[in-house]
Amino acid sequence: MEYNFVDLSEATLRDVHLPAFKATLDAGALTLMSAFNDIAGVPATGNRWLMTEILRKEWGFKGFVVSDYTADEELIHHGFAADGKDAARLAFTAGVDMSMQSGLYVEHLPELVSKGQVTMEEVDEGVRRILRVKRAIGLFDNPYKCLDLEREKSLKKLTLEHDELARDAARRSMVLLKNDGDVLPLKKSGQKIALIGPFAADQENLQGCWTVYGDKARAVPVDVGLKQAMKTPEDLEVVKGCEIETATESGIEEAVMAARRADVVLLALGEPEDFSGESQSRTQIVVPAAQQRLAEAVAATGKPIVVLLRTGRALAVSGAVQKAQGLLVTWFLGTQTGTAVADVVFGDYNPSGRLPCSFPADSGQQPLFYNAPRTGRPQGDGPRTFKATWREVPSKALFPFGFGLSYTSFSFSSPTLSSSTLPWDGALKASVQARHVGARAGEEVVQLYVHDVVASRVRPVRELKGFHKVLLQPGEAREVSFELKRSDLSFHGSDGRLVAEPGDFHLWISQSSVRLGMGSGSHGDFTKNLGCEKNCGWLRNPPVENTDLS
Repeated sequence: MEYNFVDLSEATLRDVHLPAFKATLDAGALTLMSAFNDIAGVPATGNRWLMTEILRKEWGFKGFVVSDYTADEELIHHGFAADGKDAARLAFTAGVDMSMQSGLYVEHLPELVSKGQVTMEEVDEGVRRILRVKRAIGLFDNPYKCLDLEREKSLKKLTLEHDELARDAARRSMVLLKNDGDVLPLKKSGQKIALIGPFAADQENLQGCWTVYGDKARAVPVDVGLKQAMKTPEDLEVVKGCEIETATESGIEEAVMAARRADVVLLALGEPEDFSGESQSRTQIVVPAAQQRLAEAVAATGKPIVVLLRTGRALAVSGAVQKAQGLLVTWFLGTQTGTAVADVVFGDYNPSGRLPCSFPADSGQQPLFYNAPRTGRPQGDGPRTFKATWREVPSKALFPFGFGLSYTSFSFSSPTLSSSTLPWDGALKASVQARHVGARAGEEVVQLYVHDVVASRVRPVRELKGFHKVLLQPGEAREVSFELKRSDLSFHGSDGRLVAEPGDFHLWISQSSVRLGMGSGSHGDFTKNLGCEKNCGWLRNPPVENTDLS
């Protein structure tokens, strides 16, 4: 639920959520925004432990923090602040340097300083942080650089290079989840294609949320991109079939007739822009009912179907959408949506995207994530009674984190380790040979996962520790290597301290979070896989007492 409370352990906060923010700062980010929600009962905007103790004292952050839109004022609604003055005091002393929109700092900081509730030293430091960033981006030399009309005109000129970059980013982002019978790629001529669905010719829902000011008129919809790529554009028939959430008169009938006339059907289904982004929580993360009915009717024709799934989140696909021969997740791809989709659908680009989140089999499985902690009653291949399982559906993702298909095939060798023991202050190299065994060039995403076998705190069943995307030609083989250090095996204990515990670790070099490197199915119960899979290896972290720490 958007804006909702967050109750989690400090160890989980530090191991799972904070590393991404720390990585942005290490990469040079100069500003952060305080969140609307609370963490363990303390709103982020009034959370000195978060904004000062961790961000500035532990991480050494030198930039400034701005509140989210009226987040300081919302401390009152949280019941954390008594009034506007109290909210301004709490936010500022917590470490929020700049207030967005509410006006509380302008209204109340002078009085708070005069009464000694906020010190002048605190105000000076907040001002210094903002001035440092202004100096870093050149505003002292040119305070109005963002108001230069000539510069703005030059930046607004949309060039061929911009379009090519947008097109390449779009096609790299798509994830192919199903391709039964090699239904894809399609033919540019000699194959009648029915493009059906509310997003077939849609130009309003290509760029995703927070793009209300974009020039949608120049965006390329799917039908236009396909026709531009086809040698015989008249082989493409476009039918809307239904609206995004409602049926249309004779829409399904027209779609069914078009499907019957076609050799293959492209179903353009999914979510509109305004289903995603801020304040768009859904209880059922599914294809809208009207579109699902359309899909079922078209599937009843028996024609091969490829679903082009437009979405801003992982969806629980079912029925005809799940059973379609092809399933391509197209997300919100921007102004070059149509051209990029055509590149992938017709095989001019070999899909290489991988899922950044698990797609559940059912909405009720959420929250579902690949790196969940182990349970005392893990699911297995045997009876499901008294195990950590669902009654209605298998207790696993329909399409797991890291998964994605290509128009070609790859195989992995067994992994090799530079040493079976990771030195306490050294590094270890884990390598695998990735081989192209298909007919066309393609990119594979080689993924490294690790599991801590026994630890003082329950650890995830697997954690992604690295990945490499490699382009391989038919018949080509390449060694792909990863370096592991003690920091990669560290975690925060129940006391909040970062520790690295000596012991045994299990290592995978694989094609997804659950797919074996040899391409043969998925890991079942973790415990039966220890040391027995071809793409798994053992790694030992030495005991502290046997290591020279000088």
